[in-house]
Amino acid sequence: MRTPLRAGAPVGAELREFWGRLAVDYRAAAVSRRRQIPLRLFVVACLSALAVAWPGMRFLVPWLVVYFPVQLGEFYALAQFLKAARPEQRVWLNLLFDFLMAVVFGSLAIPFWLAGTPVTSAGAVLLLSGSILTALMGAEGCVAAFLCAATPHIIYLVATPFVVGAQHDPFLPPLVLGVGLFCLTTSMTFLWSRRTLLAEREARRAAEAQTAAKSAFMAMVSHELRTPINAIVNGAAALEGLSEADRSAAALIGDAGLMMRAQLNDLLDLSKIEAGRMGVEVVDYDLRALISNTVRFWRNTARAKGLRMTLRGVSASPQWVRGDPMRVRQVLNNLISNAIKFTAEGEVTVTVATVLRDNRRFVSIEVYDTGPGLTEAQIARLFSPYEQLSLKTARAFGGTGLGLAISRDLARLMGGDLKAGDGGSRGACFALTLPAPEGAPPPAVDTAEAAALAPPSRGLSVLVVDDHDINRRTLARMLQAFGAEVETAEDALSALAVAEDQAFDAILMDVRMPGMDGLEASRRLREGGANRETPIIAVTGAASPEEIAACREAGMTGWVEKPVKPRDLYAALFGDSGAN
Repeated sequence: MRTPLRAGAPVGAELREFWGRLAVDYRAAAVSRRRQIPLRLFVVACLSALAVAWPGMRFLVPWLVVYFPVQLGEFYALAQFLKAARPEQRVWLNLLFDFLMAVVFGSLAIPFWLAGTPVTSAGAVLLLSGSILTALMGAEGCVAAFLCAATPHIIYLVATPFVVGAQHDPFLPPLVLGVGLFCLTTSMTFLWSRRTLLAEREARRAAEAQTAAKSAFMAMVSHELRTPINAIVNGAAALEGLSEADRSAAALIGDAGLMMRAQLNDLLDLSKIEAGRMGVEVVDYDLRALISNTVRFWRNTARAKGLRMTLRGVSASPQWVRGDPMRVRQVLNNLISNAIKFTAEGEVTVTVATVLRDNRRFVSIEVYDTGPGLTEAQIARLFSPYEQLSLKTARAFGGTGLGLAISRDLARLMGGDLKAGDGGSRGACFALTLPAPEGAPPPAVDTAEAAALAPPSRGLSVLVVDDHDINRRTLARMLQAFGAEVETAEDALSALAVAEDQAFDAILMDVRMPGMDGLEASRRLREGGANRETPIIAVTGAASPEEIAACREAGMTGWVEKPVKPRDLYAALFGDSGAN
C-alpha cells in the first residue's frame, strides 16, 4: 500500500512543476490577449453592422449569440489568472478559452466559403490567415498559447474546402500547397520570435538580478562604512578641553567624516535610482525658509573664498508648498556647492521665480556663477554619472561626478527638471524647476503636547544592541549625555537574554546583524516578556521606505539613520515614537 504513494508523489510534484512553468510562460500571452480584446470587439461590431445592413449576412446573428458568451468567459479567465496568487491553478482555463475562441471565430470561414463566390472564398482565407497571425503575435513566445489559438484556424483553413464540397475544384491543389507553405512559414516565424523573446527575457532577468545584487552589496557597504564614519563624526564632536590646535584638528576630522558621509550618500542614492527604488515624499513645507536657510548655510564658504553670495526673488515666491523638502535641499546644496567650487572670483547668485504651466504652479530656482562657463559638448555629458568635465577638472576639484546626475534624477522624480546652460559672461547657469502646489502651515503647537514630549525627570534605562563595538560605544556616549543608564549587547541572542529578566525604557536595535537580525529579535521581543511594550528604535544605515516599513512590521516604533546624530537620537527617544 505504501509503494504506490512513493511512486505517485514524484509524478504529482512533476505535474505541479509543469503547470507552474506553464503559468510563468503564459503570463505575457495573457497580458497580450487581454490587450487584443478591444480590437476583437471592434471587428465583431463591424460584423454586427453587416448583419443588420446586408440581408445576405444574416447568418452572423446566431454566430454572435455564441461568440459573446465565449468572449465574456475569456475575459473572466484572463482577469482571474492575472490576479491569482497561484496562477498555475487557472492557466488550464485560459488555454481552454483560447481554444474555444479560435473555434468560434474560425467557424465564420464556413458560411463565407459556402457563399460560393471568389470574393467570399478569399474573405474566408483572409479571415483565417489573419486570425493565425493574431495568434502568433498574442502568444508572446508561449507554445501552448500559440497551439491553442492557432490550431483550430489551421484545421479550418485545410478542411473547409473539403467540407463545403470544393474537393473537385481544379485549383484546390495550389490552395492546399499555399496553405502548407503559409503554415510552415508561420511556424518558423513563431519559433524565431520565441527564441528572441526568451533571450530578451533572460537578459532582463539577468540585469534585474545584477541590479538586485548591486543594491544588496551597496546596502552592506553602507552598513559597514557608516560604522566608522559614525565614530569619526561623533567622536570629533565630543572632544572637550582641547587646545586651539587640537580643536582645529578635531574640526578637520569631523569635516572629513561629513565629506565621507556625503559621498557615501551619493553612491547609495545613485544605486537606488538605478534600481528604480528611489522615492520622494509629499509633505507641506516652507519653501522660502528652505531656500533662505540653504543660501545662508553656504554664505560663509563663499565669503571664505572671496565670493559674494546673492539671493533674489525669494520673498515673492510661494511660502507653503507641498513636496519633498529633504530632496529639494539636497539638489540646492549640490548646485550651490558646485557653483562655489568652480568660481574663482566674482559671485554666485540664486534667483527664485514663480511660473505657471497648464494651470499648474511651478517654482524656478536658477543658480548663476561667474566661473569659466560651459561649452555645448560639456553640457551634453554634464548629467552622466561618474562624468566630470575633464581629467584636469577631476584633479583640480575632486569629487565623484555623481552630484549633478543625482540632482537631475531627483528633480524629475519630484515632477520637475534640472537644466544647465552657459550664462555667457556670467559663467554657468543651472535652472531647477519644481511643481509648487499649495501647501498648509503647521498647526500651532499645543503647550500640553510640548510638555509631554519633554524628557522624563528620571534617567532612562536603554539597551543598545549592535554587533560593532564602535557603534555600541558611540551610542552609549550619546545616551549617557542624555542622562540615560545604558546596557549593551553584541548580538540579538545576547539582547534577548538580557531583556528576558530586565525591563528597559527603550531599546536601540541595529537592523543588520550576523545570525539573527534586528527584525527577528524585535518580533521575539513582541511575543512576550518584560519588554513586550518597550519602544524599539531601529538603528539602520538604509532608511528607505521599504526598510522602514519592514521595521514597523517587525514591531519597531521608531528609527534613526547611521551615522546617528545626537539630535535625531534625542528626537527618537523623547518624541512621539520614542520612550515616554
